[in-house]
Amino acid sequence: MKRIVSLLLAMLMVLSLVGCGNKNSGNNGGNAGTNVNNPPADNTDNGDQGTDEVYGPGYVLRVGMNCSAAPFGWTQDDDSNGAWPIDGTNQYVCGYDVQVARKICETYGWELKIIKTDWEGLIPGVVSGKLDCCISTLGVTEERLRSVDFSDYYWNNGCIMAVRKDGPYVDATSIQDFDGAKITTQIATIWEPLVQQIPNVQAEPCLNSLPELFIALSAGKVDGVITGLSEAQSACLSNPDLTWVTFGEGQGFDVELSALCAGIPLGKGNTELKEKIDAVIATMDHDTQIAMMTEALNAQPLSDGTGEALQAEETAGM
Repeated sequence: MKRIVSLLLAMLMVLSLVGCGNKNSGNNGGNAGTNVNNPPADNTDNGDQGTDEVYGPGYVLRVGMNCSAAPFGWTQDDDSNGAWPIDGTNQYVCGYDVQVARKICETYGWELKIIKTDWEGLIPGVVSGKLDCCISTLGVTEERLRSVDFSDYYWNNGCIMAVRKDGPYVDATSIQDFDGAKITTQIATIWEPLVQQIPNVQAEPCLNSLPELFIALSAGKVDGVITGLSEAQSACLSNPDLTWVTFGEGQGFDVELSALCAGIPLGKGNTELKEKIDAVIATMDHDTQIAMMTEALNAQPLSDGTGEALQAEETAGM
């Protein structure tokens, strides 16, 4: 009987040691440093952070970016002017949004991964956990806030109408002056619902990218394009036949100021990441933002070097 009891005790000790061994192996594997509140989906970059802090040094920040909206982000073939590699491609993205993303990552010693994403996929990418955040000049709207949280604003943009210099609307001072005009804008943006505010508008199909919009405008396929002031400035550098008109108070579009202010969407309840991003944005005062935007305007393809003058005009109009 004693022999049987001894054998049972020995077996229990072996099983106990095996169990402890399996537990330790699990902790040292892919679970270490995982963000429980917003886990990376189909992404092993953020496996072992080497720290108890989720967003410690070495964290790979997965940033969604449209990569085709100069001066905020445009695609190029090299890393000149601070451009950053687009994940999974042999191309780079450069512009204001890239400067912001780099500033955030450099502050905390994070690695930056920019993932090219269509406009319609930016918010869903954050919601699904495939993206940590999006830095793609997204306005803060009530609809978007139902799905994601936003950082503090990192750019304040105006809302204008781009037109041809030789067109009939170049002297417009009110959206009423565009009565019956053919108008379009970019799909899945805060500008899309504004098209219907034009009286008797001939709404043309919304297009996917800013270059497509300005090509259509130059070709006379539309009379006007609703867009942001910075985007219009950028387009006019490479399309000298275009200009833009602004509207006085009460004469323009009915749109909340917050929708014109770019924020960084991130996962609901992800307060740790929001606080870190907001801390960096807090260092970007107005003069810093203007300097960054001027640099982006001057660096973009086909720039004629007038970015500083254009930016000064935008500052005065805000």
